[in-house]
Parts: sequence; structure tokens; C-alpha cells
Amino acid sequence: MNTVLAELGKKLADRWMGAVLLPGLLFVAAAVCGVLLGHGSALDRTYLSDELARAGDRLAGRPAAIALTVTGTLLAATVSGLAVQALAFAVRRMRVSRRPLRLARWRRERARAATGRTGPERYLPARITGIGDRFRLVDERVDAQYGLSAALAWPRLWLLLPETTRPVISAAYSRYQSSSETTAWGLLAGVLGLFWWPALPVAVALGLVGRHRGRSSGAAVADLVEAAVDIHQRQLAEALGVDLPHGRITPAEGLQINGMLNKRA
Repeated sequence: MNTVLAELGKKLADRWMGAVLLPGLLFVAAAVCGVLLGHGSALDRTYLSDELARAGDRLAGRPAAIALTVTGTLLAATVSGLAVQALAFAVRRMRVSRRPLRLARWRRERARAATGRTGPERYLPARITGIGDRFRLVDERVDAQYGLSAALAWPRLWLLLPETTRPVISAAYSRYQSSSETTAWGLLAGVLGLFWWPALPVAVALGLVGRHRGRSSGAAVADLVEAAVDIHQRQLAEALGVDLPHGRITPAEGLQINGMLNKRA
């Protein structure tokens, strides 16, 4: 148990360092530069060097002040990293949101006009972002093919997946989470840009990178989840004791499985 706890603590420390502390320290350093320089002398390296030298002189020979400064810096870095984690969660929620409804309806009408046909209504956009629609389409496509609710089936199916499959899906979802964190750092840099304009192009770049990575990694997650349902659907039916006369789940068996997983609700 001591070995397990030590290894777990090491992994948590590594994750805290890589995901929270180090990016937070970089942001704190940028924030200090922004506060010292402002818009007027935003790129004045001489002025920044002089200000930092004066701050160093004030701390010289004062170990207590140095300790407080280091502690405050680490605390500020941690707080900014945790704030980014919260913002990243909000970004992921926003990506799959259906509000504002006006934006979702605009995307739907635009897709209908682009295809030149009405098409299956359930396959037209219904979220405010393409990522959100890609996730939604997993459930729609699985329901259309098998009559199965992917949202209900996925937690159970995950327990049945082989050990070679889970890491692939977990890695794809980790990349998707990382993309939302990149976008969140862009939002935080945008706030800093209100006081120091060089942070604005950085914020725009982070936002674009986060958007691109979110679209590609989100599509990968959706494809892998749908593929897992396609390949391992029979294992789910067998685990639940549902017979498959056709060798796969059809809408009749899908409805039966939905009722079992939803506890007849």
C-alpha cells in the first residue's frame, strides 16, 4: 500500500506541476510584466529591467520578504492554474450547449441551405458549435441504427471494453480536455490584454489553437466512442442477457436494452 500511495502521489505531483503550476508561473510572470509596463511602455525592455532591479534591491537582505514573495508567487500560479481548470470546464459545457437557441437555429438553417435538401431532421445541427453536434450525432446515429441510447449504454460498455481499447479512448479524451485548457488560457490572456496589449495576440493565438485542437480531438473522441459501440455491442447484449436473433442489436433489442438500463423509467 505504501508503494501504491507513493506512486499515486508522484503522479499527482507531476500532473499538478505540468497542468497547474508551470503554466501558472508563466502567466504570473507575464502578469508582472504587464503590471509594470502597461500599455504605454509595453515593449520597453530597459524600463522592465530597471523595475525588476529595483524590486530585487528592495528584497536584498530580507529573507522573510523573499520567502513571502516566493510563497505569494506560487500561490498566485496555483490559483491561476485552478481558475483555468474551471474555465476549461465551462468551455467544454459551452461547446455542447444548445443555447442561445437563435444561434443553433441559424446553424441548422445554414446546413439545410448548404445541402439543398431537408435530410433527416435529427442529423441537422442542433448545438451552437460543430463539436457539440459531433458529440450529439453519436447518440443520434447509434439510435438510428440500433435503437440504442449511447448515453445509457456507454458507462456499461466502457466496463466491457478490452484493456487495449480503453487507453486509446482515454488518450483522445485527454487531448480534448487539453484543447479546452488551451482555450481557457487564451481567455485569461485576453483579460491580461486589457492592461497590457502584447497579451492580446497571444490570447487570439491560444483561442485559435484551442478551437482547432478541440474540433479535431472532439471528432476523434466521437468516432472512437461510436466505433466502440459498433464493435462491442454484442458484448453488451450478452452481459445483459439479451438474445440477438439477427446477430446484432436491432431497434427491437435496443429498446429492450434501453428499458433495462433506464430501470423502466
